[in-house]
Amino acid sequence: MKACALGQASSSIMASHVVGSTASELRDLRETVRKMLKENGSPPQGKWADIALLEPVRDYKARHASTMLTFDAVVDAIGQIEAKAKQPASA
Repeated sequence: MKACALGQASSSIMASHVVGSTASELRDLRETVRKMLKENGSPPQGKWADIALLEPVRDYKARHASTMLTFDAVVDAIGQIEAKAKQPASA
C-alpha cells in the first residue's frame, strides 16, 4: 500500500490483528477509531490496543482520512463480500 506514514502505521496494526477477527469486530473497531479521532473517544482495548499510538492524530483533522483509510477499506471489503455471498450462484 502506498500511503503516508500514518496510513502505513494504521495498515500495519490492521495487518497484525485482522486474521481471526470477525466482521462485527472490525466494524466496531472502525467506529471506535473514528470516535477516538473525531469525538475524543477512548482508543480500542485488547488486541487492538496498539491503535492508541495513533491517538495524537486527533489533533490533526487533515490526517484523519489517511489514518482511517485502512479501517474504511476493510469494512468496505467485508460489505462487498457479504453482498456477493447473498447473490445466487450463477451456473
